[in-house]
Amino acid sequence: MDDVELTHRECVRLLRSPERGRRGIVAIDGLKPVDRVCLLLDAGDVLIPTGPDSGLVRAAALRPVSLEFTDRGKDGQLRWTVRGIGLARPMTGLDVPHPVPRSTVLAAAPDAFRNGVRVVVARYRGNRSAIPSPRVG
Repeated sequence: MDDVELTHRECVRLLRSPERGRRGIVAIDGLKPVDRVCLLLDAGDVLIPTGPDSGLVRAAALRPVSLEFTDRGKDGQLRWTVRGIGLARPMTGLDVPHPVPRSTVLAAAPDAFRNGVRVVVARYRGNRSAIPSPRVG
């Protein structure tokens, strides 16, 4: 079964559906990748809320960041993977959408957007698992 390559636009659409909040792997230039809660904005940029902790903000400011998001079906099979690259900057109050979109991954941290990072994404690339064609004969 071959994977189908996804365009930047297709990746943004997948990342924002069914909800904008999702967990992803975030790797700041040269630092160990970490699992973080992310909020996907309309054009594909990513907000990474850190709540009262400003350590990530200091570590990431104006540095390249790589992102990876995956989605698995109810059966545990990998459905798609999206990878992005961009530049981090400290999040401002103007970056946070009002109201913050409802999301199961964001609900656990009511004060999450006190500090954070905005990743201005330059490009997404992704792959979707192809649906196997039925065997004939």
